[in-house]
Amino acid sequence: MQNQVDPKADILLAIGMIIFSAVIYIGSLELPPPRYEPMGSAAIPKGLAVIMTFLSILLVIRALPHLKSYEATKTKITDITPRPRLAVAIFAITVVFIAVLDFGLLGFMPAGVLFMTAIGYLMTHRDLKRLPYVIAFSVIMVVGNFYIFTKIFYIDLP
Repeated sequence: MQNQVDPKADILLAIGMIIFSAVIYIGSLELPPPRYEPMGSAAIPKGLAVIMTFLSILLVIRALPHLKSYEATKTKITDITPRPRLAVAIFAITVVFIAVLDFGLLGFMPAGVLFMTAIGYLMTHRDLKRLPYVIAFSVIMVVGNFYIFTKIFYIDLP
């Protein structure tokens, strides 16, 4: 028998995501109306909140039929190694990234490239052979996102 995902966990996750989406949607209602751009700055958070809600509802619908047929396995076979120090390090790097942007120490592009490179380096088990690929990926993602948000969506990034 395959390892099954607990449908109760799926339903709880979906309910949490629906609540989170509602908070985002309600928070985006307070954003100022558009002046120059066609969609306004509230369009993206509202759209993402609606998409997350829709996908969460689909998750609940898929999990409901499996509630009665789910059998909890007593022995879990997994190849996943827990890395709690990595989680703490990524959280700390994220806080530093937000602080750097908030205090205006660096702009979005250099701070974003450093942030993504540091996280990519840590997540590849600090493999120096992969570092050039991580840096290239970071530069492409940050520069691409910067131009998408500033030139297409007209959202200013720090």
